[in-house]
Amino acid sequence: MRLLVLNYEYPPLGGGAGRCARYQAEGLAGLGHEVTVITTWFEGEPEVEEHANLRLIRLKSRRRKVFRSNPLEMTSWALHTLRFIRSTRLAQTTDLLMVHFSLPGGIVAIPLNRRYGIPYILISHGQDIPWFSPRELFLYHLVFYLPIRYICARASKVTVLSPRRLRDLRRLTGPKQQAKHLVIPNGCDTDFFTPAETDLDPALLKILFVGRLTRQKDPFTLLRAMGSLRETGTPFSLEIVGDGPLRKKLEGLVEHHHLQTAVHFTGWITREQLREKYRNAHLFLVTSRDEGQSLAMIEAAAMGLYLLSTPVSGSESLIQEGVNGGFIPRGQPEKIADCLRAYFKEKVTRGYRIPGDFLQSLRERISWDHYVRAYDQLIRL
Repeated sequence: MRLLVLNYEYPPLGGGAGRCARYQAEGLAGLGHEVTVITTWFEGEPEVEEHANLRLIRLKSRRRKVFRSNPLEMTSWALHTLRFIRSTRLAQTTDLLMVHFSLPGGIVAIPLNRRYGIPYILISHGQDIPWFSPRELFLYHLVFYLPIRYICARASKVTVLSPRRLRDLRRLTGPKQQAKHLVIPNGCDTDFFTPAETDLDPALLKILFVGRLTRQKDPFTLLRAMGSLRETGTPFSLEIVGDGPLRKKLEGLVEHHHLQTAVHFTGWITREQLREKYRNAHLFLVTSRDEGQSLAMIEAAAMGLYLLSTPVSGSESLIQEGVNGGFIPRGQPEKIADCLRAYFKEKVTRGYRIPGDFLQSLRERISWDHYVRAYDQLIRL
């Protein structure tokens, strides 16, 4: 099958969605499909790469930042992509489109589908479907509600990351479309993200937070919980891996509450450095208001970290309460601090480790191999 993968983000650009596209493209190419990826060029990256059955094309557009984009930049990429496909006659040698995000991917998919009859599978990452994080995205989803609905309706198949996102999709498109909607969760490179073999110091609770510093992740509740945790006398350290528009405000909040010795910001770090952060933490903490499905949470679970998370999309498939994690309330720092204190007293100080058979079963279920096989089967239907 000759596949054309469309995603305006691809490593090193973007976050989880770009990594999903990379593993999907490399995995499907490894299974014998001829895969072409069109994404966004960024300074220092080659415009064209070829590896066996995989060709990667990066097009120059308005993109300015590695980890952040905006609708104008996305539209610029989509228009450049359409022009490139038409000028190179790539449509005539494509059997199927793999389109990441309803927008901007649909801006490319719809004309190719209407003019050349090329079917497309739409891969949603959560935020591109209405009702995701309504506090931040309400206006965006209101303005583009009808285009998003049309793009979803014309797709041959639409995949989402969790049952909660499936409910949003069905609410958008109506009952007649349900047969072509599927849940395919994200995966993890379980060969790379392997559990630590040594125990950590049980006298200090080491907490890890990974993600973009945006309101969706609710990092203000995270830091307020740290203030409440300190008041309980619990010894702890928190590392915040990531960056974003709220970082300066968060650093100011840390200084205001005199948490500098316990809370540390690393910014974005390499994959290898992130693996070491996982290995040197007891606990992975998620305070988000909503998620598509957090790749960092999946990686942390694969590494054998205990997960404490708000009940966001995808968390229910990773957490078995009391075994490898538990759930915390949204926006309630005092109660979150109570959960952290209880975990420290009941688990950390007693040298608790997640049972090996449970962890092994979880790792098999969340591997990228499982993710790629699911898309391979979908393509072949």
